[in-house]
Amino acid sequence: MSTLANRNAVVAGVDGSAVATSAARWAAALAARLGAPLHLVHSLPSEGIFYSEAAVLIQAQMVDQLREDGEAILSNVTDVVRSDHPDLEVQSFIGPGPAANSLLEAAEDARLVVMGATGANAVENFLLGSTVLRVANHAPCPVVVWRGDTARPLPDTRPIVVGVDGSELSTAAVGHAFEYASLFGVPLVAVHSWIGDAALGVGTVATLVDWEAVGESESAVLSETLAGWHEKFPDVEVRRVVDRGPIAKVILRQLEDAQLVVVGSHGRSQFTGALLGSVSQNLLHNAPCPIMISRKK
Repeated sequence: MSTLANRNAVVAGVDGSAVATSAARWAAALAARLGAPLHLVHSLPSEGIFYSEAAVLIQAQMVDQLREDGEAILSNVTDVVRSDHPDLEVQSFIGPGPAANSLLEAAEDARLVVMGATGANAVENFLLGSTVLRVANHAPCPVVVWRGDTARPLPDTRPIVVGVDGSELSTAAVGHAFEYASLFGVPLVAVHSWIGDAALGVGTVATLVDWEAVGESESAVLSETLAGWHEKFPDVEVRRVVDRGPIAKVILRQLEDAQLVVVGSHGRSQFTGALLGSVSQNLLHNAPCPIMISRKK
């Protein structure tokens, strides 16, 4: 049944920050439920940043110290996740920088990559780190950018939200959302939106637009995308939301009490293989909860 059954480890990037540790704890909880190993990945700064007349003679000592610091970070996070999940298989890795390179290499055979968002507030969230954006754009597997209350990083009883637009990648996102809702034992909120120009309802043109019919047609798009998934995951309670407006805004209205939002890497208006679409980019910057960028590998 699992859409992830043929995949390997859950990968978490760690850098010593509180948000990265919380993201690793979230990743560990997911790995434990999947019966998968957890791989913790830390990256050393690129060697080139040390090359200067003043620093070249002590570069080796600096690299040794950075590696020692990295090993301490990995050891600390390993202790934290093992205290949460004593039976979880945990491996740690230190790779050369840039950090995105190490994470993308680990992503080649991963079920999922989890990273902490760099921003702790709305202003900082607007400027996501280059590592997060590069991995989210280029990883071949689903990517979770974790954001939330560091005191409550683990899956809980809040629902999972999934954005639906009828595209192939949207269908993949729905599959992942159902699977995780089943794993966490929580409800699923499936969200679809449509754009209607208010000007079309003004004057004589109003009689030409059957908004009820438009709404029914858009509801059918959602129903078609969800078809079959409830049979595969009968334990998942599903609430459907069909609303008019930009899809990112409609989804954001559902995230006040969500523990995860799942979207495709790009929607039906984007070329296959393109970088993240406008909806996933918007949510990466503005969602108050963890966001999963779903991909088919």
